[in-house]
Amino acid sequence: MGSALALNAINGFVTFAQNGITFWTHPYGDTVEWARFMEELMAEFTAETGIPVTLETLSWDNAGQTWLLVASGGAHPDAADMWWLYTNAAIGGDEYGPMPLTEYQEEYFPDLNERFIEAALQDVFWNGDFYGIPWRGDIRPMIYRTDIFEENGLTAAPDNWDEIVEYAKTLTVRDDAGNVERWGFSFGSSTPLTALFPYYWAAGGEFMTEDGVTATIDNDEMRQTLQWMYDLIWTHQVVDPNFMEEGYDPAAEFQNGRLAMIGGVSDSYGQDLTRDYPELDGQWMMAIPPMGPERRVAFSGAGYWGLLRGTEHVEESLQLIQFLARDENMLKFAERTARVSANKAVMNADFWQDAEWKRVIVETIDYAHTSQHAAPGWSIISAQTRGSVLYDLFYDTLVLQQDIDEVVTRAQQQMQEVMDQSAL
Repeated sequence: MGSALALNAINGFVTFAQNGITFWTHPYGDTVEWARFMEELMAEFTAETGIPVTLETLSWDNAGQTWLLVASGGAHPDAADMWWLYTNAAIGGDEYGPMPLTEYQEEYFPDLNERFIEAALQDVFWNGDFYGIPWRGDIRPMIYRTDIFEENGLTAAPDNWDEIVEYAKTLTVRDDAGNVERWGFSFGSSTPLTALFPYYWAAGGEFMTEDGVTATIDNDEMRQTLQWMYDLIWTHQVVDPNFMEEGYDPAAEFQNGRLAMIGGVSDSYGQDLTRDYPELDGQWMMAIPPMGPERRVAFSGAGYWGLLRGTEHVEESLQLIQFLARDENMLKFAERTARVSANKAVMNADFWQDAEWKRVIVETIDYAHTSQHAAPGWSIISAQTRGSVLYDLFYDTLVLQQDIDEVVTRAQQQMQEVMDQSAL
């Protein structure tokens, strides 16, 4: 069997729907518990409609490769929980991969714009077509230690880039020998590019043209972003210069009081802190992303429910997605995953309104910038490792301190070469 085929999470073998539909999902949390949660929902759907569903659970370890194979013509389900629509639709073209649902939108999802947050819908529309229902988000608000802020006379999070610098200088602490006891700031999570991308967007930049044909990183916006980051690391010395190295863990530093601010964290991090670190209750708060030179931007990832080209069960699959997209079911997904929902009713429910930090996350959605890009080669360009164009761009300038102009010029050429080659 090809590697695009998913293994059943519980029984460990490949299964196919004979008289119904096949649905692929990814595990959120414990794989067995997630499979049980999904099986219960599928059983409810089958009891209501008479349509049997075979559930397959993809491992995150090879999910990216699996969807690449699907978009290239490999084995596929009828419907699935998917992501990176722009890239996979561009790869699949008119033959493979995600299936446009524009002609079915009015029948199955007539109240789409009324029920779903506008900023979240950008992840399910591509080239003018509608592809499915955005069910989970990955929005990245700022987080800061309120106890450390109060000790230093600060009453609120920084609201712009200048204040980030000012606050970080105040909050960074060194001992008499010059050793850092607490860093003032970290750009984001331990996944470097996810942490760094929003700052370029906030400066007004975009990595490529909307059609995914032309790289757009050799510009003043990129140079301004890199210089500001460089100054935080090397001039003001308020960011740990090891922030791109393997093993760097800003969350651990934040939890033990050795880091005062993180520029962007997962929307599920608040739940993690509440559950696992009750001793920090009242000592942290989230904030909307600070204003950049041009705009206020939060990194946004998304998962959506959609169909695959080649399915012979269009109507049945649409009924399943319509079922999953009910308000009460989308609330179950939010409660299970602690991830933001694109559904307005879910985000207005008590689950997302019973704490101030949760309400901040809801507000942060208004500043969502999709992390999707239409170039087929985007997964190569943005790989989180040395050798990828964008990783090397940031590493060479911010860690190795190479000349910004030279690195940006080189990266633009390299990125365009990858885009041209992957488009062939």
